[in-house]
Amino acid sequence: MNATRKLSQFNEFCQKVTILFLDNLEVIEKATEIHIDLRRKGRPIQDADILIAATAIIHNLTLVSNDSDMSRVEGINLENWLEIE
Repeated sequence: MNATRKLSQFNEFCQKVTILFLDNLEVIEKATEIHIDLRRKGRPIQDADILIAATAIIHNLTLVSNDSDMSRVEGINLENWLEIE
């Protein structure tokens, strides 16, 4: 597939989904709280994961992830669709 077609498909995808930007002060404040909490507990996670978790919490979203680090975040609604029940 050529780059022009891939870009076109990506643009179509972006028109169908809601994109959440990291320009929300509430998200940044929540990310700070998460970072401090996990650091105090001696269980830090990656900064990008903290921002993703904070975005999910502030927007009251369910985060679907197979990343076990996310389970350390208090108050997150987390689902792992790869877990075998």
